Amino acid sequence: MVFLPEKLMAKQGLPEETHVTEGLIAISMADTVRTICPSIDARLITAFIYLNSLKEHALDLGYTVEEIKAFINNKNEKERLLEIAGARLSTLGAITESANSYCAVGLSEIKAGSDIGKLLKAN
Repeated sequence: MVFLPEKLMAKQGLPEETHVTEGLIAISMADTVRTICPSIDARLITAFIYLNSLKEHALDLGYTVEEIKAFINNKNEKERLLEIAGARLSTLGAITESANSYCAVGLSEIKAGSDIGKLLKAN
C-alpha cells in the first residue's frame, strides 16, 4: 500500500469530498438549531475556525480558492446540503413546528460533544 500526499490524489469534486460536505452539513444543522431554539446560541469563533479548517482541507486536497468559492456559492449545492441537514435534524427528533424539539436536539448534541454540539452553547 502506498500513501500519497493529499495534493497528489485525484480530486473528486468538492461535492464528493466527504470531510468537507459533512462539515458543512454539521455547520448547517447547528445554525438551524440556534436560529430556531431561543435558548441555544452559536459558538461563532469555533464555527469560524471549523469553517476555515474545511477550507484549508480543500486547499490541501488541491482545490483552488476559486473552486471552493464556486462550490460554497452554488445554489443547488446549498439546497442539497440544507436538505440533508434538515433530514438529519428530523431523524434526531426535530419537528418543524416545535422550537422545543430543536432545543432538545441541540442540548443532546452539546452533551454528546458531537461536531454539531461543539458549535453550540446553551444560554
